[in-house]
Amino acid sequence: MKEIRTTTDIHSTPEKVWGVLTDFGAYPQWNPFITKAVGALEPGERLDLRLEPPGAHLRTLRPTVLEADPSRELRWHGRLGFLGLLEAYHTVSIVPKGTNRTHVIARTTFSGPIVGFYTELIEINLREGFEGMCRALKARVQGPGGPGGT
Repeated sequence: MKEIRTTTDIHSTPEKVWGVLTDFGAYPQWNPFITKAVGALEPGERLDLRLEPPGAHLRTLRPTVLEADPSRELRWHGRLGFLGLLEAYHTVSIVPKGTNRTHVIARTTFSGPIVGFYTELIEINLREGFEGMCRALKARVQGPGGPGGT
C-alpha cells in the first residue's frame, strides 16, 4: 500500500472551501492538477476527472463517489484494470479550526498487486499534483487580497 497526504490551512470558512472544492465547472480556471471534473456529488455516482500530473501523461479517471458530506468530506474510489489490480481511495477532509480558519487534508491510498509498478508516478508525479492542487485551492478560496493569497 502507498499513501499520499497533503495538507493546507486556509483563512476562510469550511463552507467557502467546500464551495470552491465542489464547483467542478471552475476547475479549469484554478486547478493545475484536476483540470476537468464532471459529475454529481452523490454516493454511487461516477465522476469524470482529467488529471494532469506534473512530469507525467494526462490521465482520465472515472471514480465512484463514496461520500459527499457538505463542508466536511469528499471521498471517491477508483480502480485501474479489473479484479482490483490497482485501487485508489481519495479523501478530502475539511476541518474547522476556529473563526474563519479551515484545515484541509487531501489523502489518497493506493493498493493492489501492481501498485509497486506505479511507485514513481505515485511518489513523485501524483504527490506534486495534489500538493499543487492544495496550494491552488488555498489561493482560490482566499483570493488575491487574502492572507497568503496570490
